[in-house]
Amino acid sequence: MATEDPSADPAPAGLREAKKARTRSGLARAALQLVAEEGLHATTVEAIAARADVSPRTFFNYFDSKDEAVVHLGADRFRRLMLRLFADTTEATAPAANPVLRIRDVMLDFLRESESDPDASADDDLVREALERDPSLFGTLHTSMAAVGAEFEAALTAHYASVADRDLARVGLSVALGLTQTAMQSARAGLTDAPLTELVAHYFDLLQTAFTDERPLP
Repeated sequence: MATEDPSADPAPAGLREAKKARTRSGLARAALQLVAEEGLHATTVEAIAARADVSPRTFFNYFDSKDEAVVHLGADRFRRLMLRLFADTTEATAPAANPVLRIRDVMLDFLRESESDPDASADDDLVREALERDPSLFGTLHTSMAAVGAEFEAALTAHYASVADRDLARVGLSVALGLTQTAMQSARAGLTDAPLTELVAHYFDLLQTAFTDERPLP
């Protein structure tokens, strides 16, 4: 089997990057499938590469370890959300001027698209199964998410001029991720059969009602 060398690919830059992205996702998905089936310790780089139909050498062009490959799709989902949040917008196209409301709108759109993508749903299930089977992966996921978080902070500074807006964006993202996690936990526990996006939107509405309710607290 020929070894892929991304730097030697003669294809145009855009096609080359798309090919590399497909290879990276294919390796990550193969790693997730194997870990969900056999466990982390029983899964080898050679087995991951074979399932993705590439060489072990190619694996190390994309990932430093099998742990990193396993958590890649989870961290990459957050990275794609971040890119959507900070995509250039004009006043006419921005969903909302308030950073919290903009993040809410982008998150709900992102979830709707994910729900309509069977591959994304399958990936979510695999990530959950892998983490449940090998909790040690949470440490690797945390490291990957920390790197994405640093990118988020850099984008935040570039996108929002005022400290107040940057703080609002941080709060908005924390709330959006927290509500999404709560909705996923409710669905897994069988507490609801509502679509994820619908449930997250409902939680946003509940939160807004709670903060605008002027009745005195008991």
